[in-house]
Amino acid sequence: MSGQFPWAHATHPDWRMSASLCLAQIERASRSGAGAGATLGFLYLTDHHAAEAAEILAFLRERTGVTHWTGAIGVGIAAGMAEYIDEPAMALMLADFAPDDFRIFSGAARPPGREARTPDGRRAAWTALVHADAATPDLPDLIQDMLGKLAGAAVFGGVSSSRHPQTTIADRVLSGGLSGVVLSENVTVVSRVSQSCQPIGPVHRITESTGHRLSRLDGAPALEVLMRDMGLPLEAGPHRGAYAPGGQIPTAVQMLQGTFVGMGTGDAFMHGDYQVRPLIGVDPHEGALAIGTELEAADHVVFCRRDRGAAQADLVRACTALRAQIESEYGGMHRVRGALYISCLGRTGTLFGGPSAEMQLVHEQLGDLPLIGLYANGEIFKDRLYWYAGVLAVFL
Repeated sequence: MSGQFPWAHATHPDWRMSASLCLAQIERASRSGAGAGATLGFLYLTDHHAAEAAEILAFLRERTGVTHWTGAIGVGIAAGMAEYIDEPAMALMLADFAPDDFRIFSGAARPPGREARTPDGRRAAWTALVHADAATPDLPDLIQDMLGKLAGAAVFGGVSSSRHPQTTIADRVLSGGLSGVVLSENVTVVSRVSQSCQPIGPVHRITESTGHRLSRLDGAPALEVLMRDMGLPLEAGPHRGAYAPGGQIPTAVQMLQGTFVGMGTGDAFMHGDYQVRPLIGVDPHEGALAIGTELEAADHVVFCRRDRGAAQADLVRACTALRAQIESEYGGMHRVRGALYISCLGRTGTLFGGPSAEMQLVHEQLGDLPLIGLYANGEIFKDRLYWYAGVLAVFL
């Protein structure tokens, strides 16, 4: 097997029919038998098939000869330009990585050590595709711990959105914890994150905050800075620090609807990989804001809006940046072998304009390439857990 990874997707109430349809597509793509030369399978199932996931995995293993599989189960999956939301469906893709260039990991199987090397001297634990069970405690800490086990600086993946106890796949069907595949330095992966929102002003330095409370930015009351970024007039109220457009204190609904806060440190804002959390409260008398998470790790913020136009523009930005890197550093999109896309289940529906609109936009930007993925309950990129994000990873 060479060139693009063979891949397939199908929907049918009978999993045997879906699996057979997928294998027929794989066989046509590989031209030399289903899975010929493949060593690793990526598999995403909707949770309509969760109870049968072990049977599906055994069937695919027998029919393809591929021993190692990684994947996840969710309410929705993606493949090509299609979304399958809350209907029985599966998507799979087969890779022909050298056996020494990947290792499946889970609670029952350790990843290679950070200093481990492949037989050709490359670092064995360079990057990782990670799937998680949403019921796992302390997920953000576990994701950071996972990154610390790698010699590289890239973790990508997502949290299962399955409504069934079966949530992830790592050579067997699992519940709980983290699992996935660790890839060596020989496997080139380029990734980007899209957060379906756009900044409405410049990046600001946090000068005073406590817990969820954001008090001052650039030395000024945080609410005043937000209103300035939103283009609202400032008028002093009857109390010190009370700010109101048109002389009236803004209501919570006015201030919160569609407004988010991007948080990060260092140069995260240059690459669009800062975390976005909702604005959940306003104290007009103190000029403070309440954010939907602790602020202890962030030292800069940017205010954002999330709507259809912002979501489309940010996804185009992420795809454009990824394509530019591939063309400048790796010789062009013809080098792409396959891709995975992990998007938030909350981004489906009308955010991008209708059913499958998100996947169609990715296709418009990147062209026709093998692409499967999951609609997740949280997205993983680098060392962070995101919400309402899309993580795109391309294998070269």
